[in-house]
Amino acid sequence: MKISGYSGFLRSGKQGFTLIELILVVVVIVIVSGIALPYFAGSYRGTKLRSASRTIDRITRYAHAMAILREETLTVVLNHETMEIFMGGPTQFVTSGADGELDQDVLKRLGYVQGGTSKEEDAGIEKEIHRFLPDHLTVSDFEKNWTEEDEPYEDLYLIHFYPNGQCDWFRMELEDNRGMQVQLENDPISGKMYIEFKQ
Repeated sequence: MKISGYSGFLRSGKQGFTLIELILVVVVIVIVSGIALPYFAGSYRGTKLRSASRTIDRITRYAHAMAILREETLTVVLNHETMEIFMGGPTQFVTSGADGELDQDVLKRLGYVQGGTSKEEDAGIEKEIHRFLPDHLTVSDFEKNWTEEDEPYEDLYLIHFYPNGQCDWFRMELEDNRGMQVQLENDPISGKMYIEFKQ
């Protein structure tokens, strides 16, 4: 049994959206975008600072743990000109054999022979781990308990980690090219890093 009126009713139903419905959808999209975009833009702006602070935190935690494990003093070095950070122990003079002569590769790395890294670039620290912090970041402030060992190195900040679990205290501020800042400060007893973002 066919009901002819029913099929006709289905065909005559709405086939699209009205202009008012389309305008309402566009208005809702604009409102949601206006709320969400500043949040995403702000989080994107701080990604380089977050990445740099995580890198510094990881390297200092590693230096703290390895200094205790190896029972030797390790140093984290930050070159504020190149924004390179590296960690290691003092570079050792290695002899090339039984005759007791110094290895030329070691002398090159120390800067005593042409063709190697100068001591001013690495402060006599063997680069076990090294990273470059993201571009367009600068060290806007750096404080620490300065020692005589730090004086010869104008571009380098040295933080020493000792076998007893302690380390040099320091406070550092990194700034990006948009003026956002992050402050990092360590606890010299535990080696824990405190990170605070500033607008």
